[in-house]
Amino acid sequence: MVAVLTEGAGYSIFELLSGADIEIGDSVRWADDTGLGSEMITNLRSAKRFEVYFQNHWVSEANLRRQLHLD
Repeated sequence: MVAVLTEGAGYSIFELLSGADIEIGDSVRWADDTGLGSEMITNLRSAKRFEVYFQNHWVSEANLRRQLHLD
């Protein structure tokens, strides 16, 4: 799973569904910050699009480890 810090809204968490070219520090863009489930996102560094499955949005930093099942 991947956590992405969003502008002013905490973190969005998604699972990669396709072989995605994504690295720490990349910027990604998607259409809706409220929708859950399957979504196409764009890696702005490589200009490639790939499919992900959004698990959650607006996750606070305090809850991030629990949401990623790291605790």
